[in-house]
Parts: sequence; structure tokens; C-alpha cells
Amino acid sequence: MKPLAIGSVTLGEVPRVVAIVDEFLNSHHIAELEKTGADLLEIRCDLLGADIPSLCVFIDKIKKTTNLPCIGTVRETDENHAKRMDIFKAVIPFVDAIDVEIDSSIARQVIAHATGKTVIVSEHDFEKTPDCAHLHGIADRAHGLGADIVKIAAMARTRSDVARLFTFASECTWPLVAIAMGDFGMISRVLAPVFGSLFTYGYLRSAVAPGQLPVGKLVEELRMYYPGFGGMKAEG
Repeated sequence: MKPLAIGSVTLGEVPRVVAIVDEFLNSHHIAELEKTGADLLEIRCDLLGADIPSLCVFIDKIKKTTNLPCIGTVRETDENHAKRMDIFKAVIPFVDAIDVEIDSSIARQVIAHATGKTVIVSEHDFEKTPDCAHLHGIADRAHGLGADIVKIAAMARTRSDVARLFTFASECTWPLVAIAMGDFGMISRVLAPVFGSLFTYGYLRSAVAPGQLPVGKLVEELRMYYPGFGGMKAEG
């Protein structure tokens, strides 16, 4: 069986770090991205605006300047609501993976259009951490939609919430990214890979979700706790 990967980066051997690109960067800062130690980039198109030509030019510049595979993410906003599918169609040729929400009205369309790309189907609960049965149900639904990777981010109100998410991650039979959000969940950014989570997200300048850590801090922590991590990149 072919190993699960996003672009040239193989998943599952060691934890991977995803740097979130949420603003347009100049050529110098694009060139500096690889020095952060990140393995992958998430291009948050929804935070970059809805001007499709500008998005495509920017992602193309990133791909030509770095060797980092890219995840294309387009969360729904008031600005992009009417043309979100058009944005996905435009950026898919430039990225190595896409992330679409499980309950999005265009989820099936996006997945059908993303042939040859790694598909992440995500669920975000900013209020609570569901019970394990519910979490397993989300994962099964996401896989049924065509997910290569299931991503579940849930708000942790207590340490028990974090423990429950870790238990679910250790039991989940599908490739998974599990994130506990909020102050209690911050530890999951580093420890979730122990329980099977494939990668973790860090920010470049400011957090875009509760409890996120900067990329440099994540890399430092992962080097300390995971033998063989070292910020290495997988060979193509």
C-alpha cells in the first residue's frame, strides 16, 4: 500500500508541523518559510481574501520558491460565500491537499474536483469536546465522504476533555489529525501525535485558533519529545 503523504511529505513516521499562511508574504518571507522547520504549509485562502487571480499568483509563487507541500483551505466567509467553489477550483491545481468542512454544502463537489490531491475533511467544534461515540461518528462520516485524512478540532473546557480526545485518537481506525483547542487543549498541539495524530498546526505571526503555538515553538518541542523528528523532510 502506498504510504499516506501530502506532496513529498510522508505522514505517520514522525509528527509533522504545518505552518499557517494567513497573509500575503513578500518574496523574502516566502523564501524564509523553510527555515521555520515546518514540513507543510496551510494556505488559508479565506483569510487572504476572495480575489482569485491574486490567490493563484501567490500560491504559485510559494510553490516555485519553496519545497514545502501546500494544503489549500477555504473556510466560508461573508466575502467568499458566493464563489467559494470557484476559489477551490482555481487553487486546487496549485496545492497538494485540500481541507473542506464535513458539513459544508460544497464538500462533495470539492472532493470530486480534488482528484489526485490528498483530501482532509474537517470538523471544528468551538463550544465543546463531544463524547467518544460522537467523535467516532464524525470520523466515519468524513471517511464516507472520501477523506484521506479526518481532522477534528474541539474546544477543551477541562483536562478530561483533552484526555477524551486522546482516547478517541488512539482508537480511531482512519488517518487522523486531532486537536484540542483552548488553554486546556494547548498541550495537545505537542502530545496528540503520541496518540496517532498525524500533524499539528502552528502560526507564523498570530494565532488563528484558540491555543495555537508559534511554528518555532512547536518544532522545538517536537524535537525534544519525539526521537527522529529533527525537522527532517521526507524524500520524494
